Amino acid sequence: MFAELTLWNWLTIASFVVNLITLVLVIVMLMKKKSNVVEQQASTQVAASREQKQVKVSGVVFCRNCGKQFDSSQSACPGCHVPR
Repeated sequence: MFAELTLWNWLTIASFVVNLITLVLVIVMLMKKKSNVVEQQASTQVAASREQKQVKVSGVVFCRNCGKQFDSSQSACPGCHVPR
């Protein structure tokens, strides 16, 4: 069977095999790239949520009624109990 193959047939088969291997490698690389992008987006979202939590927790406001200073996480003034 292999004795009947000409040089042209061998080159065609070799070309097909090389193209198949290249296709598999490209698919693997694209899948890795996609997973890296997803991981990067997830880490960016986690970092953004942490920053938002820190911004919400920290801060100082002044009561419009009595002028007392209190933490921005509180919903009402601790002095006169007027809502923010």
